[in-house]
Amino acid sequence: MVLAEYIYELRLIIRRENLYDDDRLDDRLLKHWIHNQRSLWLRNEMNKPRSVDEQIIQSLGAVALEVADRSTSLSYLTGYSVLQTASDIPKVIELNNGDGIIEVGPVDKISRPFSYINIQRSRFIGNGRFNKNCIYAFRYGNRILLAAKEMESGSFLKYMRYITVRGVFENPLDVATFNHVSGDSCYDVNTDDYPLNRWMWNYIRDMIIKTNFDLLVQAPTDKANDSSETLTVDTHEE
Repeated sequence: MVLAEYIYELRLIIRRENLYDDDRLDDRLLKHWIHNQRSLWLRNEMNKPRSVDEQIIQSLGAVALEVADRSTSLSYLTGYSVLQTASDIPKVIELNNGDGIIEVGPVDKISRPFSYINIQRSRFIGNGRFNKNCIYAFRYGNRILLAAKEMESGSFLKYMRYITVRGVFENPLDVATFNHVSGDSCYDVNTDDYPLNRWMWNYIRDMIIKTNFDLLVQAPTDKANDSSETLTVDTHEE
């Protein structure tokens, strides 16, 4: 199902149960509720010891890289270079022991992926006997950085121009700003399925009705046409 179908299903329930005047509900608010509940449910599921369903994983296609100094301050440059994504990566699901990044690697789908690690481990890369030729990826802020021992020879910087990032993102619509190698958008909200399992939607839908709409109906509003800020609760009575 595309996102518009989930929104339509919510509106049907609202009308059928006479919960609220759905004409007063903006689609942006319904999208926010869906994204938020999806993020919470996926976080709980991904914290369990089980594999991640491909249906909820999104790809950022071909993410351009740029060469940057290893310093985080423009007033103090180290003279050492690092490869990083030229644009910010969308926010990912945060987990108890990591994040929602599933894979970082070359654009070639069957090439060997990079070793995705946390920034603490990045300081000790390539010091082992069997990992001196590995390429490591780690997240620093909103960027993905690449590091390898061979960066010192310059060949690493010379040939690497794009990478792909696969993960579970908080807001799937953020992926639409990224493109595949072909130039096509990585996510089309009008035609691509919303990254969510159908069985999970049943729980998310009920939770939205139970929490968000109850709060909306009971929220007091200022309807009096005067200088006071008298708040009343909308009972939807004629």
